[in-house]
Amino acid sequence: MSLTEKRWWKKLVKAEPDPKVDVSKDITAVLEFLQDISKSPKNLLSELKKLQDLEAESHVAKSGLLQVNLETQAKILEKIIDGYESLQNDTDINGIRVKRVVAHFLEKAQRAGLKDLVEKKKQDKRWQCQW
Repeated sequence: MSLTEKRWWKKLVKAEPDPKVDVSKDITAVLEFLQDISKSPKNLLSELKKLQDLEAESHVAKSGLLQVNLETQAKILEKIIDGYESLQNDTDINGIRVKRVVAHFLEKAQRAGLKDLVEKKKQDKRWQCQW
């Protein structure tokens, strides 16, 4: 018997209950994310176009102007990195929310007696959320 299976250990270290999944809040958060996401690519596009112009100019710039050009590129890249980082984090978080909604749906369908549907969906890679 391992240490974690002993009764005194279980009394000492209480297991945390699984957090309650609030599907409505998850769906609302995903909706808000999808509504807000349309702004991010537009901002990133404008910054990437500026970066593209500066990169083209850097090939013909003299040494003094090249330093200014590269410093400007660094500032623009900082904005691009921040934008992508934020977009990636938000996308990952909302992907987790969608996975929780899917799991909750499958549990409800199983309890409702839709065993064939649940088995079929569990075989589907997309329903397993393996994107």
